[in-house]
Amino acid sequence: MSENKKSSGESFAGNVMKYSVATYLGFAITGLALIVKGLLPAEVLGAPVTFMTYTATIMNIGILGLDQALLRFYHEPPAGAEPRQLFAACTRISAAFMMLLGVAGSVFFAQPLAAAFGLGSAGPGIVPLLFLNAALYMLVRYLNVLLRLENDLRAYTAETLWMQGCYNLFYLLPGFFTSNVFVLAVAAILSFGVVAIAFGYKYRAAVFAPLPGAQLGGIARQTVPYGVALAPAQILFSLSSGICLSFVGNKCGESAQGLFAFGYSLAQLVTAIQAGFSTYWGPYVYAHYREEQERIGRVHDVLNLLIFGFFCVLVMFEDIVFLIFPNKKECLTIFPLLMLAVVFNILCEGTVYGNSIARKPWHDTIGIGIGALSNLGLCAAFVPRFGMTGAAFALAASNSLAFLYRSVTGQMYYRTIPSFAKTISGFLLAFAVTAIGTLLWQHFFIKFALVGVILFIYCTLYRAQLARLWSMGLGILRGIFHRK
Repeated sequence: MSENKKSSGESFAGNVMKYSVATYLGFAITGLALIVKGLLPAEVLGAPVTFMTYTATIMNIGILGLDQALLRFYHEPPAGAEPRQLFAACTRISAAFMMLLGVAGSVFFAQPLAAAFGLGSAGPGIVPLLFLNAALYMLVRYLNVLLRLENDLRAYTAETLWMQGCYNLFYLLPGFFTSNVFVLAVAAILSFGVVAIAFGYKYRAAVFAPLPGAQLGGIARQTVPYGVALAPAQILFSLSSGICLSFVGNKCGESAQGLFAFGYSLAQLVTAIQAGFSTYWGPYVYAHYREEQERIGRVHDVLNLLIFGFFCVLVMFEDIVFLIFPNKKECLTIFPLLMLAVVFNILCEGTVYGNSIARKPWHDTIGIGIGALSNLGLCAAFVPRFGMTGAAFALAASNSLAFLYRSVTGQMYYRTIPSFAKTISGFLLAFAVTAIGTLLWQHFFIKFALVGVILFIYCTLYRAQLARLWSMGLGILRGIFHRK
């Protein structure tokens, strides 16, 4: 490898790390939230986690996919528009639609929505709070995208940490004193509101950017069709775990709902590797896909290695977590399935950008729609009979179908997988890890040894990527010590 390539690789890795700082600092927030969820009784935990899950779903409905349009067109805004005017237009369109949605849902559909979401015990009064929380979350999301696009790294890091705290932690803290879901919902609203006001004031020039009606119309004509085509994918993506929580809550009770919520939160530890990476990666792909296809393919392999490796390690040591939280030990039987479901979601980062690059976002919508519909059907078939295990299986199977469709279509338009044989082998090994973790959950040492063997095979399969990571890591350390 030439010195230029080494330097380029280290620079790329350094940029990824810069935008991952917020994520890795936020990992402490996620860890603290996991401890709080582990300490709270399962019957207290289920309703607020379900409330926040559907907050994300409603946010993705109201935003109309325009956050993705902002990412896609910020560097190529419609003729005559400035980037900040694009931000203001997208924000205002989404806010108006969210207001209409909230009024209609709260006035006409509150009772059926509360029941469908698995929040029937809270009554219809929870629905207006759900829409308000989603609206504030939407504003926080828009500001987060703007900070990233304007490369305000310090503000982006601070806002991301606050957003993670709002979504994962702050709303749970009153649960130590009360089980009233309304109190927990108000805590969520207040936390999101503080972030929206603080960073909205800092970037008020962008929020209130002047926008003539003709210009707003021109922006809307380009961004709304693109965003609306992507919106169902985002909606259904956030809905996947919500469907399971609703079925578990309605069929198995609040305690089982809380256990499933804890298990899924624990499984999402795998996203610690991906979350900061994806913040940098999406805009990078859109800006460099023409000249950097080889690098994009290399990054796919490295992402696979890191995600599958972390997955194996979590299955190997999962028993330790449930020794710390013995009141959640029932989750041990479903944990590998929940992790596999999360892994499928993460790996889309390396396989599906071809659909957006080719401006055919409906393939993502179709793929995630297939996943959501299969999740609904599988939950209806298996949850009444198998409870939480049926819901976990439904989530893993439906996510795998969505991943398969989106990846196949994405690779048709823009190839990011250098070796299909290696990638397929990795997936087969992941299925083996899931089977071992699910079937041998009561046999720690046998499970540990078998998964350890699979991890060794996987690292051997990706030994070139391990060597590359080692080289880049040493290069970054040398750069740090050299500057000192």
